[in-house]
Amino acid sequence: MKRIVTLMFAAAMAIGCTANASAQERTWESDIIFSFGRFLDNDSYSGNDKGRAVKLGYGINRYFTDNYSFMLGVIRHVDKEFTYDDSLPGSDEDDFVFLDVPLLFQYHTNNNGFGNLMFGIGPVISRCIDNDYYEVQGDPRTTPLYGLNHKKKIKEYNFSIMPCVAYETRYFLLGVDASIGLRDVKKTYGLISGSKYIHNVCFTIAAKL
Repeated sequence: MKRIVTLMFAAAMAIGCTANASAQERTWESDIIFSFGRFLDNDSYSGNDKGRAVKLGYGINRYFTDNYSFMLGVIRHVDKEFTYDDSLPGSDEDDFVFLDVPLLFQYHTNNNGFGNLMFGIGPVISRCIDNDYYEVQGDPRTTPLYGLNHKKKIKEYNFSIMPCVAYETRYFLLGVDASIGLRDVKKTYGLISGSKYIHNVCFTIAAKL
């Protein structure tokens, strides 16, 4: 009996794999990802500042049907601010480097011979691998915020949600994505108030392998 069950299970798996293979061209897909765009620093203390965001990384996409897949990525992500209010004590341009790990649920429209559209959304966990530091000028005896000097500006981890839309073919992807920060990442050390949320909007190009 055990042998029959084993054979039936093996046959069912073989039939399922055959049906799955005939229903789609491939199950796994690797992507080399490059993104560039706008970094948005929403700081309630210094205001909303802008900068540039650049990302480079690798993603692996697992298709479950022709239309649905999950993508797991590892991406090096640089945010550099170029507008800020230097009249505020302790305020200077932000410059961070993150390691992003996105997990995106993706829906792919049917390919009509000219490519198809992809709509995706999912969480992104980010680790700050190169933090920026407060630089407070002045006399430590008369500058209340001098205690922030040379301390890290943000927390080690960030959490965001990423919606995206793209046009894709068998060999490349071209699209737009946004990273919406959901965690207050600001480190205040009890010397300043406010919160900081980091967002970005990027154009993305990916080569499919």
